[in-house]
Amino acid sequence: MKKLSSYFVITFLSFGVLAIIWAGYSLGTTTYDFWKNGVEKQAKVISLDHSSGSAKGGNSYYYNLEIDDQIMIENFPYKLTENSSYSVLYLEGKKKVILGHSGNNIFEIYTAQIGSKFMALLTIAMFIFMPYGCYKMYSELLPRKDDLWRN
Repeated sequence: MKKLSSYFVITFLSFGVLAIIWAGYSLGTTTYDFWKNGVEKQAKVISLDHSSGSAKGGNSYYYNLEIDDQIMIENFPYKLTENSSYSVLYLEGKKKVILGHSGNNIFEIYTAQIGSKFMALLTIAMFIFMPYGCYKMYSELLPRKDDLWRN
């Protein structure tokens, strides 16, 4: 049983590291794209299309936006006022939109993607701590690997 649980823990943590790397890469490249290639446009909020929430309190609000006479549905982690215009950064090729303007720094763009400064700082801390924690775990487990695999 100890052998099975050791395999499970190492496999679970290995997939966790891969998920953290993938999430960090995805968020990082999208943030960089908005920072370098985002075009500032005016978006008019036509109406709230729908909203979705989770049991833990995270909400997404889906709005019908008009950008350059084109209507699209985009989600935001906060409420917007209907019939109002907002400055947005728009990625032409990917058809992605976040609230912001061309003068925003990279942290402000990341914050707009995540939803709040607190959550942005929390995710950055996670991206820094988790690889270090996994490195420490592997450095502790590998010297004792013979003990882990015995019954």
